[in-house]
Amino acid sequence: MKNLLRSTLLAVAVLSAAPAAADPAPPPKIAVVDLNELSQRSLVTHDLDKKVEAAKATHRQNSKYKYEALQEELRSLRVDSANLSAEERQQRQASLEERIAQTADEEKRALAAIDARGQAAMDSLQPKLQAIVKRVAEGMSVDLVLDKAAYETLVADKLAAPGANDITTLIKTFLDAEVPTVDLPAEGAKP
Repeated sequence: MKNLLRSTLLAVAVLSAAPAAADPAPPPKIAVVDLNELSQRSLVTHDLDKKVEAAKATHRQNSKYKYEALQEELRSLRVDSANLSAEERQQRQASLEERIAQTADEEKRALAAIDARGQAAMDSLQPKLQAIVKRVAEGMSVDLVLDKAAYETLVADKLAAPGANDITTLIKTFLDAEVPTVDLPAEGAKP
Protein backbone atom coordinates (compact mmCIF):
# COMPACT_ATOMS: atom_id res chain seq x y z
CA MET A 1 0.00 0.00 0.00
CA LYS A 2 2.87 2.29 -0.66
CA ASN A 3 1.17 4.38 -3.31
CA LEU A 4 -1.98 5.28 -1.51
CA LEU A 5 -1.86 9.02 -2.06
CA ARG A 6 -3.60 9.93 -5.26
CA SER A 7 -1.82 12.23 -7.66
CA THR A 8 -5.12 13.84 -8.64
CA LEU A 9 -5.25 15.61 -5.31
CA LEU A 10 -2.28 17.76 -6.19
CA ALA A 11 -3.78 19.52 -9.12
CA VAL A 12 -4.39 22.28 -6.62
CA ALA A 13 -4.47 25.62 -8.32
CA VAL A 14 -4.19 28.65 -6.16
CA LEU A 15 -4.69 31.28 -8.79
CA SER A 16 -4.48 34.85 -7.66
CA ALA A 17 -6.40 37.70 -9.19
CA ALA A 18 -5.68 38.14 -12.89
CA PRO A 19 -3.23 40.97 -13.67
CA ALA A 20 -4.36 44.07 -15.55
CA ALA A 21 -4.71 43.62 -19.32
CA ALA A 22 -1.78 45.97 -20.07
CA ASP A 23 0.67 43.98 -17.95
CA PRO A 24 2.09 40.85 -19.52
CA ALA A 25 1.12 37.83 -17.46
CA PRO A 26 4.08 36.42 -15.51
CA PRO A 27 4.60 32.70 -15.81
CA PRO A 28 2.77 30.77 -13.09
CA LYS A 29 4.75 29.90 -10.00
CA ILE A 30 4.74 26.10 -9.83
CA ALA A 31 5.58 23.81 -6.91
CA VAL A 32 5.83 20.04 -6.95
CA VAL A 33 5.19 17.31 -4.40
CA ASP A 34 6.72 13.87 -4.83
CA LEU A 35 3.76 11.64 -3.99
CA ASN A 36 5.85 8.47 -4.04
CA GLU A 37 8.23 9.88 -1.44
CA LEU A 38 5.32 11.21 0.61
CA SER A 39 3.65 7.79 0.50
CA GLN A 40 6.81 6.00 1.54
CA ARG A 41 7.92 8.36 4.30
CA SER A 42 4.88 9.87 5.97
CA LEU A 43 3.89 8.67 9.41
CA VAL A 44 0.28 8.13 8.44
CA THR A 45 1.07 5.77 5.54
CA HIS A 46 3.48 3.77 7.73
CA ASP A 47 0.83 3.60 10.44
CA LEU A 48 -1.83 2.48 7.98
CA ASP A 49 0.48 -0.10 6.39
CA LYS A 50 1.08 -1.61 9.83
CA LYS A 51 -2.64 -1.70 10.59
CA VAL A 52 -3.50 -3.33 7.26
CA GLU A 53 -0.75 -5.94 7.66
CA ALA A 54 -1.89 -6.65 11.23
CA ALA A 55 -5.48 -7.12 10.04
CA LYS A 56 -4.27 -9.48 7.31
CA ALA A 57 -2.15 -11.45 9.80
CA THR A 58 -5.12 -11.76 12.15
CA HIS A 59 -7.33 -12.95 9.30
CA ARG A 60 -4.71 -15.49 8.18
CA GLN A 61 -4.38 -16.78 11.74
CA ASN A 62 -8.14 -17.13 12.03
CA SER A 63 -8.44 -18.95 8.70
CA LYS A 64 -5.48 -21.22 9.45
CA TYR A 65 -7.80 -23.72 11.11
CA LYS A 66 -9.90 -24.06 7.96
CA TYR A 67 -6.81 -24.99 6.00
CA GLU A 68 -5.63 -27.39 8.69
CA ALA A 69 -9.04 -29.12 8.69
CA LEU A 70 -8.93 -29.42 4.90
CA GLN A 71 -5.39 -30.85 5.04
CA GLU A 72 -6.51 -33.37 7.64
CA GLU A 73 -9.41 -34.36 5.41
CA LEU A 74 -6.99 -34.82 2.52
CA ARG A 75 -4.77 -37.08 4.65
CA SER A 76 -7.83 -39.02 5.71
CA LEU A 77 -8.89 -39.46 2.10
CA ARG A 78 -5.45 -40.84 1.22
CA VAL A 79 -5.62 -43.33 4.09
CA ASP A 80 -9.22 -44.32 3.34
CA SER A 81 -8.78 -44.50 -0.44
CA ALA A 82 -7.79 -48.19 -0.29
CA ASN A 83 -11.15 -49.02 1.32
CA LEU A 84 -13.29 -46.81 -0.96
CA SER A 85 -14.78 -47.57 -4.31
CA ALA A 86 -13.42 -45.54 -7.22
CA GLU A 87 -16.69 -43.62 -7.43
CA GLU A 88 -16.74 -42.85 -3.71
CA ARG A 89 -13.09 -41.76 -3.77
CA GLN A 90 -13.81 -39.55 -6.82
CA GLN A 91 -16.79 -37.90 -5.06
CA ARG A 92 -14.86 -37.20 -1.85
CA GLN A 93 -11.89 -35.87 -3.76
CA ALA A 94 -14.09 -33.63 -5.94
CA SER A 95 -15.89 -32.31 -2.86
CA LEU A 96 -12.61 -31.68 -1.09
CA GLU A 97 -11.08 -29.93 -4.11
CA GLU A 98 -14.17 -27.72 -4.39
CA ARG A 99 -13.98 -26.73 -0.73
CA ILE A 100 -10.24 -26.02 -1.01
CA ALA A 101 -10.86 -23.78 -4.02
CA GLN A 102 -13.76 -22.08 -2.24
CA THR A 103 -11.64 -21.48 0.88
CA ALA A 104 -8.81 -20.03 -1.23
CA ASP A 105 -11.29 -17.75 -3.01
CA GLU A 106 -12.76 -16.61 0.32
CA GLU A 107 -9.23 -15.90 1.55
CA LYS A 108 -8.46 -13.82 -1.54
CA ARG A 109 -11.71 -11.84 -1.17
CA ALA A 110 -11.12 -11.25 2.54
CA LEU A 111 -7.58 -9.94 1.98
CA ALA A 112 -8.85 -7.72 -0.85
CA ALA A 113 -11.53 -6.39 1.51
CA ILE A 114 -8.83 -5.51 4.06
CA ASP A 115 -6.91 -3.66 1.33
CA ALA A 116 -10.13 -1.85 0.39
CA ARG A 117 -10.59 -0.81 4.01
CA GLY A 118 -7.03 0.53 3.98
CA GLN A 119 -7.76 2.46 0.81
CA ALA A 120 -10.94 3.86 2.36
CA ALA A 121 -8.89 5.07 5.33
CA MET A 122 -6.39 6.70 2.98
CA ASP A 123 -9.19 8.25 0.95
CA SER A 124 -10.49 9.85 4.13
CA LEU A 125 -7.16 11.68 4.37
CA GLN A 126 -7.43 13.31 0.95
CA PRO A 127 -9.34 16.42 2.11
CA LYS A 128 -6.84 16.96 4.94
CA LEU A 129 -3.89 16.59 2.58
CA GLN A 130 -5.48 18.91 0.04
CA ALA A 131 -6.02 21.51 2.76
CA ILE A 132 -2.36 21.25 3.80
CA VAL A 133 -1.16 21.58 0.20
CA LYS A 134 -3.45 24.55 -0.40
CA ARG A 135 -2.34 26.27 2.81
CA VAL A 136 1.35 25.80 1.97
CA ALA A 137 0.81 26.92 -1.63
CA GLU A 138 -1.01 30.06 -0.55
CA GLY A 139 1.66 30.82 2.04
CA MET A 140 4.36 30.53 -0.61
CA SER A 141 2.32 32.43 -3.24
CA VAL A 142 2.38 29.38 -5.52
CA ASP A 143 -0.06 29.34 -8.42
CA LEU A 144 -0.06 25.60 -9.12
CA VAL A 145 1.00 22.44 -7.27
CA LEU A 146 1.63 19.28 -9.28
CA ASP A 147 2.78 15.76 -8.62
CA LYS A 148 6.52 15.67 -9.30
CA ALA A 149 6.21 12.85 -11.86
CA ALA A 150 3.52 14.75 -13.79
CA TYR A 151 5.60 17.92 -13.72
CA GLU A 152 8.69 16.09 -14.97
CA THR A 153 6.63 14.74 -17.87
CA LEU A 154 5.50 18.28 -18.71
CA VAL A 155 9.11 19.49 -18.61
CA ALA A 156 10.25 16.57 -20.78
CA ASP A 157 7.49 17.39 -23.29
CA LYS A 158 8.55 21.07 -23.14
CA LEU A 159 5.13 22.10 -21.87
CA ALA A 160 6.56 23.57 -18.66
CA ALA A 161 9.77 25.29 -17.69
CA PRO A 162 12.12 23.41 -15.35
CA GLY A 163 12.87 24.66 -11.88
CA ALA A 164 9.67 24.22 -9.87
CA ASN A 165 10.01 24.42 -6.11
CA ASP A 166 9.83 20.96 -4.48
CA ILE A 167 7.69 21.26 -1.35
CA THR A 168 7.47 17.54 -0.51
CA THR A 169 9.41 17.81 2.75
CA LEU A 170 7.31 20.74 3.90
CA ILE A 171 4.06 18.93 3.09
CA LYS A 172 5.34 15.78 4.86
CA THR A 173 6.20 17.83 7.94
CA PHE A 174 2.69 19.31 8.13
CA LEU A 175 1.05 15.95 7.33
CA ASP A 176 3.08 14.17 10.03
CA ALA A 177 2.22 16.86 12.56
CA GLU A 178 -1.47 17.10 11.75
CA VAL A 179 -2.34 13.51 10.78
CA PRO A 180 0.20 11.03 12.17
CA THR A 181 -2.33 8.18 12.29
CA VAL A 182 -5.62 7.06 10.80
CA ASP A 183 -8.04 4.36 11.87
CA LEU A 184 -8.67 1.33 9.71
CA PRO A 185 -12.44 1.17 9.15
CA ALA A 186 -14.17 -1.76 10.79
CA GLU A 187 -15.00 -4.76 8.66
CA GLY A 188 -18.25 -4.14 6.81
CA ALA A 189 -18.23 -0.39 7.50
CA LYS A 190 -19.50 1.87 4.72
CA PRO A 191 -16.75 4.04 3.16
